[in-house]
Amino acid sequence: MVTPPSNGHLALKSAPMKAVLNFTQEHIDQGQLLFVHKGAMSGGFNFQVNDGVNFTPRQIFSITARALVLSLEKNRPLKVFPGSSTPITNEDLQAVTNDISNTLNRIITFSVIRQPKLGRLLKRQPDNSTVDISTFTQDMVDKKEVVYMQTPIESVGWEAMDSMTFSVASPPTSLDSQTFKIDISYENTGPEHSTVLLANTGAEVTEGESVIIDESKLDATNLMSKLPTPQRSSHEVWFQVTSLPQHGVIVVGERNLTKEKPNFSQFIVNKYGIIYKHDNSETTLDSFAFSAWLNSKGKTAQRPQDDIDVVEEHFNITITPVNDQPPLLKTKAPSLRVVQGDTVALRPDNLKVEDLDNPPDDIKFSVISKPNNGYLALEGSLNESIVAFTQAQINNGSVYFIHDGSSASGVFYFSVTDGHHKPIYKLFNLEVTEITISLVNYTGLTLEQGKTSVLLTQDNLAAETNGKNITIHYQITRPPNFGRLLKDNEEVTQFEQEDLQAGWLSYHMLSHSSAEDSFEFTVFTSEANLTGQVFNITARPLIKVGKGLKIPNGIAVKLNTSFLNASELANISDSDPIFEIISHPKYGKVVWTKPKMSRTAVPAESFTFQEVMQEKVALELNANMTGVQELNDSLVFVLKADNIQPAKGEFHFTVVPYDSALFPTTKSPVPTTSSVPQTPIQTSRNEAAPPVLSTAFLSTQQPSKNQQKFKARNRWGNSSRTSIFSTTLGKPTRGTEDFPFRNTPVRVESYPQKTSSPLLVILPLLALLLLIIIFVVVVVFLRHNRHRKQSTAAQKEPPSTGLSSSQSYQGQPQRSTTVPTVTVTPLNPSCPGSPVQDRLLTPNQGLAYNTIDSNMLISSWSNGSPSSSSQIIRTATPTLQTNQYWV
Repeated sequence: MVTPPSNGHLALKSAPMKAVLNFTQEHIDQGQLLFVHKGAMSGGFNFQVNDGVNFTPRQIFSITARALVLSLEKNRPLKVFPGSSTPITNEDLQAVTNDISNTLNRIITFSVIRQPKLGRLLKRQPDNSTVDISTFTQDMVDKKEVVYMQTPIESVGWEAMDSMTFSVASPPTSLDSQTFKIDISYENTGPEHSTVLLANTGAEVTEGESVIIDESKLDATNLMSKLPTPQRSSHEVWFQVTSLPQHGVIVVGERNLTKEKPNFSQFIVNKYGIIYKHDNSETTLDSFAFSAWLNSKGKTAQRPQDDIDVVEEHFNITITPVNDQPPLLKTKAPSLRVVQGDTVALRPDNLKVEDLDNPPDDIKFSVISKPNNGYLALEGSLNESIVAFTQAQINNGSVYFIHDGSSASGVFYFSVTDGHHKPIYKLFNLEVTEITISLVNYTGLTLEQGKTSVLLTQDNLAAETNGKNITIHYQITRPPNFGRLLKDNEEVTQFEQEDLQAGWLSYHMLSHSSAEDSFEFTVFTSEANLTGQVFNITARPLIKVGKGLKIPNGIAVKLNTSFLNASELANISDSDPIFEIISHPKYGKVVWTKPKMSRTAVPAESFTFQEVMQEKVALELNANMTGVQELNDSLVFVLKADNIQPAKGEFHFTVVPYDSALFPTTKSPVPTTSSVPQTPIQTSRNEAAPPVLSTAFLSTQQPSKNQQKFKARNRWGNSSRTSIFSTTLGKPTRGTEDFPFRNTPVRVESYPQKTSSPLLVILPLLALLLLIIIFVVVVVFLRHNRHRKQSTAAQKEPPSTGLSSSQSYQGQPQRSTTVPTVTVTPLNPSCPGSPVQDRLLTPNQGLAYNTIDSNMLISSWSNGSPSSSSQIIRTATPTLQTNQYWV
């Protein structure tokens, strides 16, 4: 119950102009109650609510009105193609109010004050008919029911501008005298008018036939409207084909258009027409591109230089195909390979038929005899067998073959036709493949020496199957000999592929007695299995091996830590690692470095890391390098240490020809001395030896025929005795550069080794006894030989050595007859400060060559015998002859 509002009235939506003073809550909830404003901007009414028994206190409902504003939000020129009908949309014309909440109930009306001059304003009826209008609403514009039709076409020329004047109202507000512009031009192309010409409709032709293109299909006479009316009669329209059709020819009169003669006029099109002739190919579309322009009558047709005066377009031709080609089977041997019990889709690779005249939907297959090991079905209904399908269904992958699980292969017999030609009959083979399981990753496992466990993942072991069941199991049929396979710290005898993928498995080595381990297993699914597989676990040596090393051929190269470095293994095992040679290099062998008295190298079958550090072993290579620059070789060994598993390793290197410039060598074994710097022969034990040469290789003496030939002879003709005071001349290897050599004792530490057999003690003792016997025999022989030579030298004069310049030097300096001899009285050996002895131990300061020392030969002193203690001291340097040099 309400009192009458002071600035309007309340009404129901069904009767807006009838005031009401009573309404219900349901009217409000359903939006049926309206307030119609009239009068003052502010006002209201009193109301009281009751349920028929109880009443609420009287309440005041205030109403404030605001002014309605009407505006023209869009008013854009309408683009119209001459002679066409174009709808006016809300993109061109739109009026709105500020009453946003009541847009659906707000009616905006347009009233035409002045109609367009070059066309008519129409309303399109639901039956697509039209009527002239002078008023319309915004709702009609939104629905594209208001249309502008340009007429007559002759009144506009190439382009023109039209307009209409209107007012807009939405009570109680309005807008007066608004102008709506209309742009009419042949340039206003769009979806309905893709050409600026009066006609460019294209043509349709049957495959292999011809069609006439006349003015109804191609008309460019509207280009005349660009010219003033008086000039139009002196011009005509010309065409030039800029791109000839691909599947036919254009005939003008009795000639074909070519690139050399591509022009024709609108006059010919209007009077005779031009002909397009199809080449009978299996095509459905063709076209040619052309240019059109205005040309003065009586002048040769010439395309204008300015493109603004030229119209360029395409003329499209649609070819209706003729079904004159039979279907062709493109698949040489229709077949399908299927795994037992599997469901496989037929693809164009399995069965493909082409028909140039028909789409794949029209190529139909019929199954004459069904498969004997399954059935065909369509996607979505794989339980229902089919006997007919199309090439389109095959192309889409909708045709399936469901195998029955048998092991036998099968076939089905089918026919295919396009409905116009004779069917093609063919057999389709169904090849059945047994379900198999195979290992795709089978690399084995590598355990680093010194460690006892390593993860087993799918990178080391993985399998795959072609069956439906892809759950792969592994069953260990023989466990590892020296370790266990664990999962979650529990030994397992069976595991899954998922365990390998998740990295839940690990191998733990329990025994350190072997460098290798393995276990046998069977991998299987519910459909297939693979038995008798062996998985290998190999220990990788904890060693740093030199990479890319090039070792010269023909010399013995000492091994050091740059070749084999097992220091890390030595640290963790607290022992001296042992290298046991499994296989010597192909082109040489590992030998012990030569002792002073040894003539031949002794092969080494095992050595320790300490001996590598002390350079007691060497690589001696003797490969045939004729015509070869490099040879690859390797040393295979087993590396052992206390309380750690052994590991097999391989040291790879490259054998290269010996080059003295790249690999300078020194005589070995040391000691050797040089004249620069001047150092005493005696050195302390703690003095460090400088490097012999600046080179990557520590090598023994360079092989030489002369050196081998005179190896057992003293250069002065005496026996090959060696004195602690004897010196050797060092040969400079790089110009005048001098390399100092000094005697440095090497301290050798021996590590106790466990003996596993009494023979390891007995055999060294027997060898030592044999060496003592040999040593005693050699000493007796040398003493007898020395006395005999001394007696002979006292009676004979040494002969002169007059060699000709053409004779080559044979590796030993020649003895000169001019060398003086003196008698030396021996001093007491207990007197270290004797000046005479100091002079004997000091090299000559005044030699002409820096690399040459005086050679001294001193025999053992005899106690109290002057005659036996006389010595020959040679202080003069013999003269070098041609091709002779000091070594």
